[in-house]
Amino acid sequence: MVKIGLLFLNEGRFNSDQVISSNWLIQAKRPYKQFETSKEGTYGYGYQLWTYEYTNTNPPMDYYYANGIYGQYIFIVPKLNIMAVAKSHLKYDQQSAPGLFFEELLGSWQDEGDI
Repeated sequence: MVKIGLLFLNEGRFNSDQVISSNWLIQAKRPYKQFETSKEGTYGYGYQLWTYEYTNTNPPMDYYYANGIYGQYIFIVPKLNIMAVAKSHLKYDQQSAPGLFFEELLGSWQDEGDI
């Protein structure tokens, strides 16, 4: 999961090799379907990647992520050059806990003025 996340963060490059087409990654992380808008931003879905546009911050902060069943996540925040992985085996309503934790962490960085 870490290697895949690093490929996404580095626009498909591993060392000096282009492993994944950067054009494909641009398309994959573009939201083709908007699902939910909250006071903080808008969720969307690209090619197997969820997107989130934080619109309630200045400056706006976008990130995208892949998630698997029971709470496996790969988060990428290009603007901050951050990639994070969460691997768990949570069930039912706890399944989104890693995503909620990441959003709280990202929000704390914004509150501290680190962006």
